[in-house]
Amino acid sequence: MNYLIFQAYGNTDILNECRYAVLSLLKHKPTLDTIHIVIYTDQKEFFSSLPTQSITYVALSQEDITRYKGKHGFVHRLKIKIIQDAMSRFSGKLLYSDSDVYFLKPVDSLFDKIDDSRFVMCNNEGAINIKGNRVFEKFSHFIASHKAYLKTNEVVIPTDVTMWNAGIIGIQSTDKDKVADVLRVCDVLLDRFSSHVIEQLAFSHVLQNHGVIEPATDVVFHYWNLKEFRKVLAEFFAFHDQNSSLETMVADVDAIRPDRLIKPKMEYESLSFILKALRKLKGKSNRWVFPTYHIGKNA
Repeated sequence: MNYLIFQAYGNTDILNECRYAVLSLLKHKPTLDTIHIVIYTDQKEFFSSLPTQSITYVALSQEDITRYKGKHGFVHRLKIKIIQDAMSRFSGKLLYSDSDVYFLKPVDSLFDKIDDSRFVMCNNEGAINIKGNRVFEKFSHFIASHKAYLKTNEVVIPTDVTMWNAGIIGIQSTDKDKVADVLRVCDVLLDRFSSHVIEQLAFSHVLQNHGVIEPATDVVFHYWNLKEFRKVLAEFFAFHDQNSSLETMVADVDAIRPDRLIKPKMEYESLSFILKALRKLKGKSNRWVFPTYHIGKNA
């Protein structure tokens, strides 16, 4: 069996993202006899509009969440612990997904990529020693300046290691030792370094050492950099929770496709420093304009 695993707890925005991700998956009519959805959540009732026969819910208590974050309270350490828990419950291929994704195509092809020496992550973000990315530069500097500490703890990471986005992680349930090593590397780094992408580096480093990482971008659009979409999702569900069946919601997911709504923001972000500054001088509203959308056109 193939398992698609989400975590969604606490914030309503995150819960809405997860609901929308599942709806976008259902739009492609997945073969639910071979693909099963698993949602780790503290609010199972929030997902009552989704098909119950196709989803398993794993309860996340506040105690679980606190424990999974570890002594440093690192929120993305939770991702590693959830994958470990899923490995203990389910047998087969596991595809973990962050909540802020939109499925462009059927997900089957991503499971097909997973085997003994192939893993899936969202996308290749480049070597961490490439100039221009301050987060990566800090990581590369830390690795270069803490070689003795890392060697003592058996974490030998090259300063030019490739960073993969961890919004998607595909692995077999039998690879428990690899995920245990990811957790170990993450904790070693956390003891000396602070960054919001430490779990990404841990997954990237360990999985590259054991095989080839395949990208998921042909199937999944990860809109981590479009927090403005949360307001759109709130409007989407405010409308559909009052007026629509599951089928109608699924039919309307493309009315607010994040891969389209993000385009003006990405065009703005690609401008030179000078052109951005000129737009800022004209006021915040001139930086970029959110596209129009029409919720309920298929309702």
